[in-house]
Amino acid sequence: MVGKTFDRVLAIKEVATKTEKKLIEGLMKINGDELIYLSITELSAKLKVAEATIVRFCKKLGYNGFQDFKLSLSKELGIQEDTSNNSVVRKLALKMTDAIDETSRSIDYDECLQIADLLINARHIGAFGVGNSSITATEFGNVLARIGINVTVTPDPHLQAMIIGNMTSTDVVILISVSGSTKDIIDVAEIARRNGVKIVVITCYDHSPLTKYADYVLNSTRREAAYEGGSVSTIVSISFIINVLYNAIYEKLGEDAFIRTLRAAGAVANKSI
Repeated sequence: MVGKTFDRVLAIKEVATKTEKKLIEGLMKINGDELIYLSITELSAKLKVAEATIVRFCKKLGYNGFQDFKLSLSKELGIQEDTSNNSVVRKLALKMTDAIDETSRSIDYDECLQIADLLINARHIGAFGVGNSSITATEFGNVLARIGINVTVTPDPHLQAMIIGNMTSTDVVILISVSGSTKDIIDVAEIARRNGVKIVVITCYDHSPLTKYADYVLNSTRREAAYEGGSVSTIVSISFIINVLYNAIYEKLGEDAFIRTLRAAGAVANKSI
């Protein structure tokens, strides 16, 4: 390891905890060009240090996470971009895997089970986002349709406001925003809060303006720069959260979930005949 990334690691060594010192010593023994291709799970196993410790350490160094740390290191190593098809595929796969790894550590499954109860018992459910987030909101609606839970989805901010305007305390709304600061989504969150609607927020920033309105926050730890709007890794991490919620609902429904999926599959099969 060389350059500013190396300097940051050394600068923190004197005040590092015992576990962090173990991590630092381990990092120093790994070639930089090997390190940048390791996933956080692989590094954790290699150094026998918890994944959460690695993430905290990277953030302590001033990076957004392990992926950001590797990106900085790769730039300093001057590694030339390999544009071969296999390399492109592998890099994309690593980004997506890291996104899911980081997000999985931020999720409290017990909280997901509580949200599942809310959704199962809700009179009406809405799932809203703007721009790319509306795509993942639509995915959420499609996934829940498989188990007989109907979700109202629309990308139109005006329709979102009208729908939530008629919601009450017996209803639930899922609001998806990567930044958590999209004005249209904050506007509908304000309406939902006034009406007593239960609010579940899915975002990449757990201290964003949108989270102030939330009863529950599910946080994707994948960060994206302003120029990366709708990056694949961010979409993947939020999609992962949606599937964790689906699993929680399926678990809560028990045997009935299987019966519902059979009905849904049968309806599609009959339509195709």
